[in-house]
Amino acid sequence: MTEQMKRKQYETIILTEVPDLSTENSDSKQILALVNLANESGGVVIVFTNAPVWNQLQRQGMTIKIDLPNEEEMYSIIKEYIDDYRNEIPIEWDNTDIREAAATLNGVTRIEAENVIAALIANKRIRKSDMDEVRFAKDRLFSDISGLEKIEVDDSVKDVGGLEGLRKWLDEKKELLTPEKKDELRSKGLQPPRGILLVGVPGCGKSLSAKSISANWKLPLYRLDFATVQGSYVGQSEQQLKDALTTAENVSPCILWIDEIEKGLSGATGGAGDGGVSTRMVGQFLFWMQECKKQVFVVATANDVSMLPSELLRRGRFDELFFVDLPTADERRDILSLYMRKYLNLEFSGEFADKVVEISDGFTGADLESTVRDLAYRSIANANFILSEENIVTAFNNVVPLSQTSPEKIEAIRDWG
Repeated sequence: MTEQMKRKQYETIILTEVPDLSTENSDSKQILALVNLANESGGVVIVFTNAPVWNQLQRQGMTIKIDLPNEEEMYSIIKEYIDDYRNEIPIEWDNTDIREAAATLNGVTRIEAENVIAALIANKRIRKSDMDEVRFAKDRLFSDISGLEKIEVDDSVKDVGGLEGLRKWLDEKKELLTPEKKDELRSKGLQPPRGILLVGVPGCGKSLSAKSISANWKLPLYRLDFATVQGSYVGQSEQQLKDALTTAENVSPCILWIDEIEKGLSGATGGAGDGGVSTRMVGQFLFWMQECKKQVFVVATANDVSMLPSELLRRGRFDELFFVDLPTADERRDILSLYMRKYLNLEFSGEFADKVVEISDGFTGADLESTVRDLAYRSIANANFILSEENIVTAFNNVVPLSQTSPEKIEAIRDWG
């Protein structure tokens, strides 16, 4: 290429498959020499790459970033593709459905989006229910992603016993995710809901709530573990967190679940010998939450609020902060009714229900589920075991709940709430 540039004036060379140009190495130096030669001969060197470019090489020219289609562009791509077939096959989708598909396919390339729609058209019909297939296709495209763990959820986690205030708040915010409401939010300069922070007693449904939100909102669930993005080299943790958050934007719309966030950010509260890494990660995460324009709903959970940096708790960081306490009598009745029906196929009511609710005072939601689940195991394993009221009451009397095994810890959490 160098000889070719030397022999001809105003030569244009286009490089589409290039080696690693991110650092000062023999390949990047060779490209730099070619660029300098092009400057002398009036030529042009065009490099296509999706990787970083060595700074010295980058300064010799102009960088043009080609972004993925945004939601409006994706809407136009899908609408144009579908409209070509409206006179050939039955298509049930209207503009609202196309906008929903555009929001779902946000973060993929034009070719990938067209392939998804082409697969639907190949069935000789596009139904309303095909929106589920669009979601599955998006999941398949991002099945191998770095920094995030895909959590599979099903309809069995839709119902969560208790947590009435949280459920009511989520039902209200779910209405803002429709295409019409999102357009109205956009016209008023408002962002969709950004996320919630769930703080409280371990085992009371915080993690289960993240899965329930995913199932009810029909959005994929991804788990971000701050511990896994922390590296051993200077700047590595910040870069890996940035990559993980960028990935979350690419797979949006989605639920981003950060379980026990205090364990990953506890160094920011002081006393940690990490060279300020945790403090920088907190700042980076909060800045991303404030500036993220994609539909990524964050569900962060924490057991020990004393380990959380104060700036994370400030009003406006999350849309809402919920304290999840030990379930009340009514909430225990709700939870027990759910699991008795699910695991034992029993209706939970009457004096028997009152008695179990009373003796389960101080139980967490996890304690309640574990006890009912153990009864289900025993009834399946032993054909002679009878699910009598006496055996059920005995099972609950034999449980030592978390509130009794770690009373000081639980009381400290409840005092904060």
